[in-house]
This record gives sequence, C-alpha cells and structure tokens, in this order.
Amino acid sequence: MNKLKKSNTSGFVTADFVFSFLLASMMTTLLFGLCFAFTVIEIAQYISFSATRAAIPAQKTYAEQRARVDAKYQQMISNPVIAPLLTNGWFTLAIRDIRLNETPTDDFRQDYDNDPQILLPAAGVRLTLTANILNLNLGPLGRIESETGNGFSLTLGTLLFREPSQQECQRIIQSRYQRILNLNSAQYPILGSAGLTGSNPYFPMEDNGC
Repeated sequence: MNKLKKSNTSGFVTADFVFSFLLASMMTTLLFGLCFAFTVIEIAQYISFSATRAAIPAQKTYAEQRARVDAKYQQMISNPVIAPLLTNGWFTLAIRDIRLNETPTDDFRQDYDNDPQILLPAAGVRLTLTANILNLNLGPLGRIESETGNGFSLTLGTLLFREPSQQECQRIIQSRYQRILNLNSAQYPILGSAGLTGSNPYFPMEDNGC
C-alpha cells in the first residue's frame, strides 16, 4: 500500500513546479511591461515639457512658435537614446494638439477649468502615448487589455504661460496708439499741456514690451 501511494504522488512536485514556473513567468512579464511603461511615460512627459518650453518664448509670429514645437519634438524623438523606445513597436507617441492662444479658444481652459476669472497657464502641447507593450496575452490568465480593444493610451500635457509674439505686440501697440489718437484733449488736458496738440500732435513712442 505504501509503495502504491508513493508511486501515485511522485509526479505532483513536478506538476507544481511547472505550474509555479509558468505563473511566475507570466507575472514577471506583466511587471516588466508595467515598469517599462512607467519609464517611457516619464520620458514622454519630458518631451511634452521640452516642446512646450520651446514654443513659449516670443517669436515673430504664431507660425514660428508652432514650428519650434515640431522642431523640438522631432529632435527629442530622434535622439539616439529615445528613438529605439519609440520605433520598436512597443510604444507609439504622437502630438495630440498644440494650443498657443492664437484665438480666444486656442487654449486648454475649457478642458481643465472653464472659469474666466481664473488665470491659468493654458498654452502648451499635449501628446498621446500608446503602450502597445501592455497588450499582453498571459495564457491561462488571459489578456490584460480591456474588452473595448482601445489599448493602453493616455494623454500627457504641459501647460505654461506663453510670451506674446512680435506680431501680437505690434497689433496691441497699434491698437493702443490709435486709442491715444482718439482721446479728447478737452477731457484730458494733460495732452495739451504736454504739447501734443496741433496739426501733428502725436508721435509713437513705445518700449520693447507689450
């Protein structure tokens, strides 16, 4: 009876080992994918910040500010260290949108806070990162992706205060100058005392700010 019992249980340890090894391998794969994804998320966040920081300094036009975003983004993703992470099929990174206050709605205020009384650094660049590495099939544990099949995708953005372009400054200065020309000298006697009356009473004089 004892010999029969031993012969019947002699393979249980092997079966337990195989099952444990497969389970440990699947969990190791999952943890590797998660750790790698979190690392690339930080890299993508830095790319977003760098692209936004390149856009916010004053340039001649809005177009030049936007061009600096594309130039910086391409420079970052082409870096010999970063490029392999984004070209091996594990991750996909793309510019989602660029908003630089060119129009009253060209910002992220409506996305994050629609209160006009609150001043937010609402200009910036948002990226979309898709972690294809997490689209795993762990065998007996099944797939970790959702049933919708949308994958693991997230939006990364950086919002900063943007400096006005030269084009903006000139437009503001011209508008302000025209308003000065339209002032009533009777209502503002300081204009007359300053010698700003006559056939050519006004002259433009602006500093280098807006």
